[in-house]
Amino acid sequence: MRAIAASAIFLLSTVFVGSISREGQTEKPKGQFLVASRQTGDPFFKESVVLMLPVRQEQLLVGVIINKPTKISVRDLFPDSPILEKSEEKVYFGGPVDLDVGARSAIFRSKTPPKDAALVFDDVYVTFNAAEIMALAENAQQASTMRILIGRAQWDPEQLENEAFLGAWHSETASTDSIFGTLPDALWRILIDKAEPKPVARDLNPQWRLKASALFE
Repeated sequence: MRAIAASAIFLLSTVFVGSISREGQTEKPKGQFLVASRQTGDPFFKESVVLMLPVRQEQLLVGVIINKPTKISVRDLFPDSPILEKSEEKVYFGGPVDLDVGARSAIFRSKTPPKDAALVFDDVYVTFNAAEIMALAENAQQASTMRILIGRAQWDPEQLENEAFLGAWHSETASTDSIFGTLPDALWRILIDKAEPKPVARDLNPQWRLKASALFE
C-alpha cells in the first residue's frame, strides 16, 4: 500500500512541475486520474473520478471530479447569453470546495494553446477565466470536447498521501475519451474494475445451485 501512495504522489508532482529529459527539455505533463476506491465513504467523493490539474491553490493539490453531471444547465450559468438560452448541456460537479456558480472552470480540448488556460495533458486544457469559459460555451463546435464545472477538490500533499496509503484512491492514466465520453456515469465503474478487479467466482455445482435457487422461490 505504501508503494501505491508513493507512486500517486510522484505522479502528482510530475503533473505540476513536469519532468526534465536528458537533453534538459521539459517534457509535456501526463494526465492523471484519482479513482475513488470501493471503500470510499465520503459522499462527495464516492464513485468519483478526479482529474488532477497543473495548478496550485497556495500549497494545495487541485483537481476536479469529471464524472458527475448536475441538474444545472450551462444556460443557467450564462442567463444573459442569447446563444445559450436553449443549451441542454449540463454543468458538472467539480468538487466540494467553492461550490459557488461564480467559481467555475472549464476542461476542454484545443489544437492551439489558448491564451488564458493551462495545459493539463496532450491537447486538454483548463481555464478559470470567466470570459474564456463563456466563449467556449457559445462555440457549438466545442460542446462535445468541453466540460464546465463548479467547485473543485483540493488536498494538502500529506493529506492525499495518507488517503492513498489508507486505500481511498487509485491512480490511473487519464485519457481524453474518458473525460469527454458520452457516458460519464459509467466511467467510475470502468476504471474501478480495472484498479480493483473482482475475483472470478467458480461455477457452482449444478446440484447445489438447484437447491440454492429453491430458497428464493
